[in-house]
Amino acid sequence: MLASKDNILPIFFGWFALKLCTESAFVKTMGTKLTEFEPPTGRQAKPCVLKLATEPHPKGDEGLLPSEYEKTIRKIKYGVLYKPAVANFPLVDAFFFLVSNPMTLVALRMSTAGGHHTTASTVRQFTECLVAYFNGWEESSQDMSWEIIYVHRQTARR
Repeated sequence: MLASKDNILPIFFGWFALKLCTESAFVKTMGTKLTEFEPPTGRQAKPCVLKLATEPHPKGDEGLLPSEYEKTIRKIKYGVLYKPAVANFPLVDAFFFLVSNPMTLVALRMSTAGGHHTTASTVRQFTECLVAYFNGWEESSQDMSWEIIYVHRQTARR
């Protein structure tokens, strides 16, 4: 397969960024650099879970095949970076669960400028995928906190 440098560099960037998310020092440093989007009206800003959790990074990773190829519905594992092996997986590129009160789903999105579109329909598609992958999702997710982290290359400043 041939690909131009314009196509291959973002693919490698995304792969390396996801792999780095299993490295403790990287995640702790990333947690100090995160900035929150302006919260919706009426909601007070809160610190990112990566700043608060004692073990904020996944210890390993696990691929998610398209749900039609999965043999069993799995239990949620904390500290595992789930990486969908589906090119058009909705909303995120990877995610993991942290033990916290309430339990937190941390979603990672590798994005380019203007390349992330979080809409009600993509969130719904994402939750439908989670129902297909994880046993007891509806019950587990009722009080769950969600955080989406958009990871992007910093453009050169002139």
